[in-house]
Amino acid sequence: MYQEKIKQFMWDHKDEFLADLAKLIAVDSVRGEEVPGKPYGEGPAKVLDLFLEMAAGYGFHTENWEYRVGFASFGPDTEGRKLDITAHLDIVPVGEGWEMTEPLVMKEIDGRVYGRGTIDDKGPALAALYAMRAIRELEIPLKDNMRLVVGCDEECGSSDMRYYYSKTDFAPMTFSPDADYPVINLEKGRFYGEISQAMDDDAIAELQGGMVINAVPSSCTASVRGITMKDAAPAAKRVHEATGTNNAMIEEDGLLKISVSGTNAHASTPEGGNNAITAMLQLLGELPLGNSLAQEKIRALSTLFPHGEFHGESAGIFMEDAESGKITLSLDLIQLKDGVLRAGFDARTPICATEEKLSVLEQRLAEAGYALDGHITAPHYVPEDSPFVQTLLKCYEKVTGKEGYCIAIGGGTYVHDVPNGVAFGCSVEGVDNHLHGPDEFAEVSVLMESGMIFAHVIQELCG
Repeated sequence: MYQEKIKQFMWDHKDEFLADLAKLIAVDSVRGEEVPGKPYGEGPAKVLDLFLEMAAGYGFHTENWEYRVGFASFGPDTEGRKLDITAHLDIVPVGEGWEMTEPLVMKEIDGRVYGRGTIDDKGPALAALYAMRAIRELEIPLKDNMRLVVGCDEECGSSDMRYYYSKTDFAPMTFSPDADYPVINLEKGRFYGEISQAMDDDAIAELQGGMVINAVPSSCTASVRGITMKDAAPAAKRVHEATGTNNAMIEEDGLLKISVSGTNAHASTPEGGNNAITAMLQLLGELPLGNSLAQEKIRALSTLFPHGEFHGESAGIFMEDAESGKITLSLDLIQLKDGVLRAGFDARTPICATEEKLSVLEQRLAEAGYALDGHITAPHYVPEDSPFVQTLLKCYEKVTGKEGYCIAIGGGTYVHDVPNGVAFGCSVEGVDNHLHGPDEFAEVSVLMESGMIFAHVIQELCG
């Protein structure tokens, strides 16, 4: 009934939308040092003030909760609300390498708007606000209230949402336009931890690889005693050919120093990278080191985390289900320091995962002499056949003309801990928006369509 009116509204207000977005992009809202009354620093506080000022100017009730989070709604919701839309206004650092524009100066080129935050997440947040404008200004009747919740700490751990939900109940339904279309209804759980064991000989003097536990490492270095480059060359060649990683060696200060280089990837998609740590373990295990106990321990670790294996088969925790697919497992950190070898792994677990099933890894590590300090986070799942998800898919299909379907991911979104919460837009499959990188952009047509989709969702759920 309202489809053409909503579509016309969004396109009629496109220039106004882009002017508002340019103002939001101009604010450097990277989290900064806490100052009195502003827990995330001046930038996030400034952009929250600006967004709520815009919302109030369009006639909405607004509240600022201690500069951690704010929201806009159709009026004070003393009787509760039906829907939350959660977006964020903080950004990652602008970085270097921008070519299309200065990162805080929004520029429109060939149907795209460039600038830090255009797709993550200021553009989608504003699309949701304009959806509310369309509802209000077209006088589309609603029976129930809703909130557009805008946080200021998504990029640094989402303490904003934890604060928000410590002060209010969950809405019956929640979606966040901070991911991909059509609907992400399943986010795998996570199993991660540190494994450790004493190294009681000095054949391997140093070992260091990886930067963070949730990223496949692109580099790893080691120093070995009692071996020359000539001795190590055959093993280095074999490992290079077997793994596709590159390695280099130098002799220095009585040590053979080895470096292995691979390719980064997110730990939720380890098959997209080439793990330098597991390649290094394979190489260390093949060196002619004689009767080295340290090498035996390295070989045992390599057996549990073999190079090129992504689903935990050798660790004994392979599992999969129809909804979420296979578990992933990646060894992402390693360090030998003060006679102790420590390593960190990251697994993304399907719905069928249980503590009992995952405990097999701890058992196998113990058999190899390793201790485990592990942590488990449950998966997040909203059934595809739920009325909420079906409404989102219907509205997506109505506006875009594309088939709606559900997606399972290994990463986490803004709604991972929110009951009946899903991610819904605004990135489109097959489009690289340069998220977190230089020349981040959003397609204007997608932002306009997102406003239309969100307006239909509000009308369907709250009307």
